[in-house]
Amino acid sequence: MKNKMIFLAAAICCIGYWSYLFLCFHNPVLTAVSVLVCLFLLWLLYLQMSRTERIVADFFEEINQNLDLLFNKSYESINNLNFLEETLMARINQKIVRIAEILAAERKKSAKEKMSLQSLISDISHQVKTPMTNLKMLHETIQHRDLPDAKRTELLKTMGSQLDKLDFLLTSMVKTSRLEAGLIQLKKEEKNLFNTLAAAVSGITVPADKKNIPIEVFCQDQCLLNHDPKWTAEALFNVMENAVKYSPQNSRIRVSVEKWEMYTKINISDQGRGIPEAHYGKIFQRFYREESSQAIEGIGIGLYLAREIIQKQNGYIMVQSVIGKGSTFSVFLPNAF
Repeated sequence: MKNKMIFLAAAICCIGYWSYLFLCFHNPVLTAVSVLVCLFLLWLLYLQMSRTERIVADFFEEINQNLDLLFNKSYESINNLNFLEETLMARINQKIVRIAEILAAERKKSAKEKMSLQSLISDISHQVKTPMTNLKMLHETIQHRDLPDAKRTELLKTMGSQLDKLDFLLTSMVKTSRLEAGLIQLKKEEKNLFNTLAAAVSGITVPADKKNIPIEVFCQDQCLLNHDPKWTAEALFNVMENAVKYSPQNSRIRVSVEKWEMYTKINISDQGRGIPEAHYGKIFQRFYREESSQAIEGIGIGLYLAREIIQKQNGYIMVQSVIGKGSTFSVFLPNAF
C-alpha cells in the first residue's frame, strides 16, 4: 500500500511537471521529451518498488518457513540453517537456532525428570510393598486368632519394627526427592569439620558398642572447611552406619582427615566383608543391595543419599575394597568457597 502511494505521488508530480512545461514554454518537442524522460523514470521506480516488494516478501517467507521448523521441532533442519553470514537473515537464524537449542535442552531435561519420577515411584512401590504385606499379615493374625499374651506381644513388637522401617523409608525418600528436585538448598559455611564428624559419629555409637566396634577418629581439633555441617554430617553418618552394619563384631572402624591443596579428604575404613570391584558403581544406586547382604537390615538408600549430598557441595566419593579385609570410603570436599 505504501509503495502504491509513492508511485501515485510520483505520477502526479510528473503530470504537474509536464503541464508546467507546456504552459510556460508552449514547446511540444520539449514537452514530449520531458514526458518520455518522466515515463522512463516512473518505469525505473516501478521496477525498483517491485523488486523491493519481492525481496521483502521472500524475506518474510523465509522467516515463516524457519519458524515453522521451530514449531514442528525439526531440530536437525534448524541446525542446517545459514547463520554464519553477516546478514539480517543470518542474525535472525542465529536466534532461531539458539531458541531451538534451549527448547531441545528443556525437552531432554523434562524427559529425564519424567524417567526419574517413574523410577522413583517404581522404587517406592517396590520398597513399601514388603513392610505393608508383613503388617497386613500380622494384623490379621492378631485380630482373628486367639493368641497367648506373650505371642501377641511378640507380634506387636514385630509390627512396630515394620512400622519403623516404613517410617525410615518414607523419611529417606522425602529427603532424596527434595534433594533431587533442588528444594533443599545446602548452605556452605566455613565451619569446624571436627564438630561435623563428632555429630556423625554420635549417631552410630550405640550400634557400634553393641558389636564392640571402636571408632577411631583422627582429625585436628580445629579443621576449618567450607561445607554444610548438617547435611555433611548426615552423609558421613550414612557411610559410617554402613561400615558398622557390614563389619563383624570386635572389628575396628577408622576415620581420618587429610588436608590437601584443593580438597579435604575424609577416609572411613572398616574391616568388613569387602565389596567386589565390579559393584563399586552399583552400591551408590538407589535401593541397591547385594544378594549376600539381604539378611542385614537396611533398604539400600544410605550411600545414594550420601553421594547426592556430597555432589551438591561439588565434592565426590570414592571406594576401595579388598574382599575379606574391608573397605575404605573416601569423601572429597573442596577447600575453596
